[in-house]
Amino acid sequence: MTYSDSHPDSVLRRQRRPEARPDEILDAAFEVFGDQGFARARLDDVARLAGVCKGTLYLYFSSKEELFREMVRARVVINIATGEELLRSHRGSSRELLELMAARMWELLRKPATAKLARLVTSELANFPELARFYFDEVIIPTRRLLERAITRGIESGEFRPVDVPLAARTIALSLVHWAQYQRFFGVYDSVHYTDDQVRIGLLDLLSHTLIAPPGESREG
Repeated sequence: MTYSDSHPDSVLRRQRRPEARPDEILDAAFEVFGDQGFARARLDDVARLAGVCKGTLYLYFSSKEELFREMVRARVVINIATGEELLRSHRGSSRELLELMAARMWELLRKPATAKLARLVTSELANFPELARFYFDEVIIPTRRLLERAITRGIESGEFRPVDVPLAARTIALSLVHWAQYQRFFGVYDSVHYTDDQVRIGLLDLLSHTLIAPPGESREG
């Protein structure tokens, strides 16, 4: 029995409508890449898990590299658009905005499939420079810029103290990514174990208090 044949969703996927196939292939790719890594992932396994033949997969995606790119766009980059909309529409304080953005990032990063993909990115993509550049340009940079805009908003309003904005944005993003990785893969072995909710609340509290301007420094104070 193959990896895909043993998966409980594979039979259901074979029964779905033809127009759903690209989405099913992307879902299957998300799981296979996450479980096996990029180098070891086989398009045969993706096709079987999606309930299609390998020839059908090639009708939509010409290579494993293209499939990876489209999977990232459909399952990761789409969340950046949600962050853009939040940044445009938020009417509350900058602290509330930054905490909400970080909370949404945390909820995405703590999902098993996303955690596995993040592990792939940090452990393998250095061996595939074109894919690493793609991920940097389409995921890391846009995410960083969203955080930079939220921090800048708070500085301009006087709510946050002046800080090195690019450094602060990197620190927030990397803290969330690495804590999510730690929780998923190593937290169970730690004698002092924190739940995901405890980590989320503690991180957001720590990060926001690092940025908040003391009353005497606030333009409003």
